[in-house]
Amino acid sequence: MKINQRSFNILVVILTAIILALSGLFAFSARAQSSLPRDEAGSRGKDDTSDFIPVQGRLTDADGNPLDGTYNITFSIYDHSSGGTALCSNTHTCDVSDGLFTAYMSAIGCADEIDGRQLYLGIEVESDGEMVPRAFLDNVPYAWTFRPGAKVTFGSSSPLLTLNNTENGTGLLTSSMDGLAIEAAGTGIIASTAPTYLWISGSDIRPYSSGDSTVITMDTIGGARVERGATGGTKYAMLPVTIAGTLYGQNVTISAIDIYWVGETELYGITDLRIRRQANGVCPGCYVDLLHDGDDAICDIANNPSGCVLHYDLTSNNVLNPDSGVIHIGFGLDFGGASTYVDIGGVRLTLEYHD
Repeated sequence: MKINQRSFNILVVILTAIILALSGLFAFSARAQSSLPRDEAGSRGKDDTSDFIPVQGRLTDADGNPLDGTYNITFSIYDHSSGGTALCSNTHTCDVSDGLFTAYMSAIGCADEIDGRQLYLGIEVESDGEMVPRAFLDNVPYAWTFRPGAKVTFGSSSPLLTLNNTENGTGLLTSSMDGLAIEAAGTGIIASTAPTYLWISGSDIRPYSSGDSTVITMDTIGGARVERGATGGTKYAMLPVTIAGTLYGQNVTISAIDIYWVGETELYGITDLRIRRQANGVCPGCYVDLLHDGDDAICDIANNPSGCVLHYDLTSNNVLNPDSGVIHIGFGLDFGGASTYVDIGGVRLTLEYHD
């Protein structure tokens, strides 16, 4: 019996509120004879997603009479209304009763194709040739917000859109062949709760004064060796740091500092450590203290061949802003002799974001 292609009725109805990759479900007709594919029945919870597109239709002969029996039906998804190559295809053996059938097309092959663009469904019964025209896959109203170029608007103080990955992995991935991959309009703020670590090379350290006898020699791995020189007493070395007052529209909080260092056995230690921030202009008194530690810190290489780390949590005057981003770190070094040294490997600042 010849199957009448034009009598194979397809009504496109999107059942879900959102189409996102394989989580979207498409239905063709308003009547269903089962709610899950046979191999998934009873195995999914209410929060699980499906890799299947439910398809329903009515099959008749050339005279319009509904058919009964078993037929092989091939479902294909295209990104063209005619011609072209199918993005993915599945053939199912369908039980037809009074012309009505239900099938579940696997959409795994279209995992990267169901992305908001216009798609079409092609159907072929047995070897009768694919029906024309292809079915136009229309939108669920809420799915419009995921079409290319769509805008999501919500007039509320609540988050506009929340993407929550409840397991390990990427929460949001954006890409662009040409142009912006992600843009923060309005205030321009891109918020993050993850800390940022800023490393300052020990090679940047310098004497407090050009007339100081302190000798500073760079090493070959980004650090520096500081020696006392001829003049005795405590010597001071400075490490200036310039950072952005704001990152991605948010004020920056310096929440911690770690100093990586080691001294010769005769080095008495770091006897004075100060961290200051420029504030309210540029003048001798235009600063605030983030940290002042006058206690001795000892790390001799004989007992610490891998060096030491001085760690401080910063809680005062540590919020930078658009008018403040210059930090000054000062070391007071107490040497035991002219050639006694301290190696400053580097300094790490922990940056966090301030509302």
